[in-house]
Amino acid sequence: MQLHKRRKKMVEFGPIQLIAMGFPNLNTLNGELLKEIFKLSEHKIIRVVGLLAIVKDEKGRIASVQLTELSDDDRIKLAAGVGALIGLGAAGEEGAKALSNAAAEAAYYKEFGLSQKQIKDIAKNIPNDTYAGILLIEHLWAKKFKEIALKKHAVLLANGFITMDSLVAMGAHLAEGAKAAERVKLK
Repeated sequence: MQLHKRRKKMVEFGPIQLIAMGFPNLNTLNGELLKEIFKLSEHKIIRVVGLLAIVKDEKGRIASVQLTELSDDDRIKLAAGVGALIGLGAAGEEGAKALSNAAAEAAYYKEFGLSQKQIKDIAKNIPNDTYAGILLIEHLWAKKFKEIALKKHAVLLANGFITMDSLVAMGAHLAEGAKAAERVKLK
């Protein structure tokens, strides 16, 4: 099956985004972020593919919770589609078939999410008395846009979020460029 046909299988899902955040002060958390995530989900703007919350108390003890809004069927379809695309890139058609089947089977047996060992490895890297959250969301609002783009054989050239820090860095680069241009102009 060609890449285009495999991409079409993924039209059923909107674009998926990974967001990882750290919170250095547990006392500031009051559930407000979770309420907003669930509000966006209720309004069908996003769907929670996976959420992992890790709390590391002052003594280094770890507590975590994982959840998903995907049905069993959707987990299997998504796993198969992701597996097929990764397999296609790694080993062509045979890799796509093999990894699609393996991923679908793992999802069928609910072998998804992070293991306790993986969670401990993540928690090892965060300081005591802090919280970390990893959120995997599907952008439901963009499903139709994605479907149309794929029908038109669009190729994604770039993707990302413009953050406050990136705007500050852009300003610093512009200032350096302006200074360099002024020096050249003076000569």
